[in-house]
Amino acid sequence: MKRVFEHPAPAPTGKQYWRSLGELSDTPEFRDWLEREFPAGAQEMEVNEVSRRSFLRLMGASMALAGFGLSSCRKPEMHLVPFTKSAEWTIPGKELYYATAMPRRYGAMPLVVSTVDGRPIKIEGNPFHPDSKGATDAHAQASLLDLYDPSRSQRFVRQNKLSSRAEFEKYLAELRPQMAANGGAGLAFLVEETHSPTRDRLRTELQKQFPRMRWCVYDPLLSEAQRFSTQISFGDNTRLVPQFDKADVILALDSDFLNCGEGDLASIRGFTSRRRVREAKDSMNRLYVVENHFTVTGAMADHRLRFPASQIPALTHALASKLATATKDPGLSSVLITLKAPTKTAKFNTQWLDEAAADLMSKAGASLIVAGPHQPVVVQLMVYAMNAALKNVGNTVLLRSLPPTARTSSILQLASDIDSGRVKQLFIFGGDPVYNAPRSITLDRKTKLPVDWAELQKRVPDVVRLGQYEDATSALSHWHIPAAHYLESWGDALTPSASYVAIQPMILPLFDGLSELDMLQLLLGQPQSQGPEMVQETFRQTAPQGDFAAAWNKFLHDGFAGHVTPKDQPPKFNGNTAGGVAHTLWTNDATVPTKDSPEIVLVGSYAVDDGRYINNGWLQEMPDPVTKLTWDNAAMMSAAFANHLGVKDGDLVEVTVTEPTPKTPAAVPGKPAPAPAPGRKAIERQLVIAALVVPGHADNSVTIPLGYGRKHTGPVGEEAGFNGYLLRTSSNPHFIVADGKGIASVSVKKVPGHYALSTTQEHFSIEGRDLVREATLERYRNDEDFVKELGGDAELPAKLPTLYSHPKLDAPQQWGMTVDLNTCTGCSACVVACQAENNIPIVGKLQVAHGRVMHWIRIDRYYASAKPFDQDKGQWPEDPELVHEPMMCQHCENAPCETVCPVNATIHSESGLNVMVYNRCIGTRYCANNCPFKVRRFNYFDYNQRPIGKKKIGGFSVYQEYLGPLTEKSTSDTIKLQKNPNVTVRMRGVMEKCTYCVQRIEEAKIAAHVRAGASDKTLIPRDSFTSACAQACPTEAIVFGDIADPETRVSKIKAENRNYRLLDYLNVKARTSYLARIRNPNPKMPDAALIAVASPAHGHGGGHESGEKHGGHAKPEHHDEGAAQPEAKH
Repeated sequence: MKRVFEHPAPAPTGKQYWRSLGELSDTPEFRDWLEREFPAGAQEMEVNEVSRRSFLRLMGASMALAGFGLSSCRKPEMHLVPFTKSAEWTIPGKELYYATAMPRRYGAMPLVVSTVDGRPIKIEGNPFHPDSKGATDAHAQASLLDLYDPSRSQRFVRQNKLSSRAEFEKYLAELRPQMAANGGAGLAFLVEETHSPTRDRLRTELQKQFPRMRWCVYDPLLSEAQRFSTQISFGDNTRLVPQFDKADVILALDSDFLNCGEGDLASIRGFTSRRRVREAKDSMNRLYVVENHFTVTGAMADHRLRFPASQIPALTHALASKLATATKDPGLSSVLITLKAPTKTAKFNTQWLDEAAADLMSKAGASLIVAGPHQPVVVQLMVYAMNAALKNVGNTVLLRSLPPTARTSSILQLASDIDSGRVKQLFIFGGDPVYNAPRSITLDRKTKLPVDWAELQKRVPDVVRLGQYEDATSALSHWHIPAAHYLESWGDALTPSASYVAIQPMILPLFDGLSELDMLQLLLGQPQSQGPEMVQETFRQTAPQGDFAAAWNKFLHDGFAGHVTPKDQPPKFNGNTAGGVAHTLWTNDATVPTKDSPEIVLVGSYAVDDGRYINNGWLQEMPDPVTKLTWDNAAMMSAAFANHLGVKDGDLVEVTVTEPTPKTPAAVPGKPAPAPAPGRKAIERQLVIAALVVPGHADNSVTIPLGYGRKHTGPVGEEAGFNGYLLRTSSNPHFIVADGKGIASVSVKKVPGHYALSTTQEHFSIEGRDLVREATLERYRNDEDFVKELGGDAELPAKLPTLYSHPKLDAPQQWGMTVDLNTCTGCSACVVACQAENNIPIVGKLQVAHGRVMHWIRIDRYYASAKPFDQDKGQWPEDPELVHEPMMCQHCENAPCETVCPVNATIHSESGLNVMVYNRCIGTRYCANNCPFKVRRFNYFDYNQRPIGKKKIGGFSVYQEYLGPLTEKSTSDTIKLQKNPNVTVRMRGVMEKCTYCVQRIEEAKIAAHVRAGASDKTLIPRDSFTSACAQACPTEAIVFGDIADPETRVSKIKAENRNYRLLDYLNVKARTSYLARIRNPNPKMPDAALIAVASPAHGHGGGHESGEKHGGHAKPEHHDEGAAQPEAKH
């Protein structure tokens, strides 16, 4: 029988916390999730056809992509010898670590890869590099999975026929003289940004041999506006490096800088370092955010304004005008002097902007304004001008010098050259332009009709594609070459802070693939390097004088060139030049989105980025930090706009974007009248996509994540979601609004049909109160014990009575954890790191929908609302706050799960761990039923050994996981070596959960005993290791260690007065505790009184019975009834 916990009833005041609109409405579906660990109907066999996008794409994914990879560290090639003569630096079972870096859009991420018995099993951040300091993000953690993806390209293909590497090298040898004869006039390259000095050097050498060649860089999410604006404002070869750790007040204009896809680890760490409040006297930064949809940055905001993305230029102009008047800065005045004020703009509270401007002014030199990379050039220029006017340039914004590089062309110029017939040989390195290039990329020179990239690529006589997948671009290429993964390649790169880092391979290419550097070497006619010679030549230019070999070895060992210090330029803003460009680009009559003509905002996906990670099962199953959506994208919109359309989650909507019909040119006196443009009609672009209602979204705005709906990628990502690139054009790459110029109309309407979305927002909802606790900085300073008052902890006796006899916790070291809600951004790096470390399988979209996701860590997302609303009238909270709370096994000292297990499969260790004995577990699931935190996971199927996905049996389509032993065991040969050897791979019928990375604890114990020798000093050194989640966390929100030692980091944090334990009144004595969230609102802001309204009614996860009504008008008899009025006084 499930234990029914008695939760104390709180007072009916304060703010309400809710995880979903279903919880807020207290729907029957939510009650089912809340009251049952295993929802009704979750065990029924699925025999009906669900969707062609569901599990057919997952055939073999659970096995092929469930654990970590199988690579081995690069060693000298040698003949097979007995293992007794293995390499002297390897010890069976011991890890070896190698520094490398992952190329990224805005700069490389420094990493360290651990290998066991020649198999890399884990990626971590480089602890010695100042940008990383040992942290990573979800994409870096999951990147090793891509290395072992069995769907990766494994063959050389020519004209759709199998070829070989030797044939390709012969082809290049024959091609070189032809290209040299005309100076490379018809030669073009289309590449992604890698920030590699060695690639730049090889390109320069190639340009000398073929001076007429074209070099184009394209990334659908790379901001050309930022690069151009920086060049105009501060000169060539300059990169702006924000110093968030020095900023007291920050304004983010459509900038998600806490997302590594847009920001970087240094920015994240710098920002959260100013949110770490250890004592009430500590200072905090203040964050203002303006955005159209909730982001992880918006979740951390002290003040957030939901605002249409296409209207950001108008709001920025208003802010710049206020600052120009206040500062009298000539540079800012030069930019604004010719920019007319917008004639119309979306409605917002002008007091919000007035007080934000005043706050920025009050911290001149210690403030910072950042604009999203996809905002237009004029916004970037105004932001740079405002930072210069506030004396932030040189203080909170550094101008970092970059090595000079040759100029590149855009994909638009390349498209024009192809259309003109000037490109004969096209080399495409990475990317997938057939899928993600802008539609209507150029006009056909003959028909004057717009053409897409796919049509243009067919016109090139010879196309060579280097790619990791045989995707849509490869299908239209004459040659397809398997690309080497970055962990298979030598290379180098610059980080976002312009630090020079090394990329070294962990393994020889698994499928005989080539890297970009290999390809350039072959084109140069140089013998292919078998080692690091290419990178050594580049490193030699910056190496210190003296022993080159020693300097090189240190470079590889450290992973970066510590002797090379990035240089900063003196702060100088070119106001006149920026003003001239701004005048040319400014428009003061931008269209304001309406219900009938909304804006469409195209953004990168938090999971799959621009689509490059579409076949990565870990990222596909990682819930979005805000929407909690997995395996798909959707059209995100506000509740008000959804009500206008009459749609609910999963309903299909049709987005239509219409371009205007071109007019016939006006007649010129004295010349014949021009003929009408033949065949020119208005072009309509349509996308049918599922709708998703997201609280906090701007009205009259629809946000669509890109990267989905991609074909030819592999079974995991095949056509997952909807392709937002179908709406994207070169003139409107990010915001689509009917401006009467490039876009004639935009419409969104409901169409018949429903699409099943798998979200985890209501999964494992917890009964109880005070799960999330927060207050303002002012209240914290006035009442340092507010945390205990909120939860009623102060009223609990020091020791609660119990009838259960617990084992003695007499080990000299006791393990515990803290999670700081003030620095947790909800980025999910810990989720993926845990999955990689502990061999956690992928279950697929269908099983996620059934609540069977296997993640040991989930990040509960709570909305917080204080404004009254009337749900019966279709009202919903418009401007909620958002709080993330990581939830893992709490390792309770009085664990309810232990008392109900009939076979003693879950027990307590002497060091305080709640451990699982897998070979005892018989799968009763009593422990999960009795866990108040709902953190236990049950293996319903043999995810690691048997296939999942659809299979036709007669006239039925059956998911193979339901056939159990009737299916054959099948695992890819490469995957058999992918698991972490220190962690047991669980099978069907076994319960599992967070173990505090017990394998790392035991490894540290063994190491301590080895070091101790004959002595009795066998304790693990203080803070010498940590859990996988804590190690990956970029904000150091998670801290793990020995709580028996008062000098450890975790012990000191637990001693802080913000520390609290969840459901402490149940006397479970959780070893994991949390630090309350502190917000720093500006008391002069119009919404200040509603920020972090803390009261005894604060924070819940559902639970208790609901009244008859919900919403602001409901009678507040229970703490989960509607949004309570903000009556609390401080």
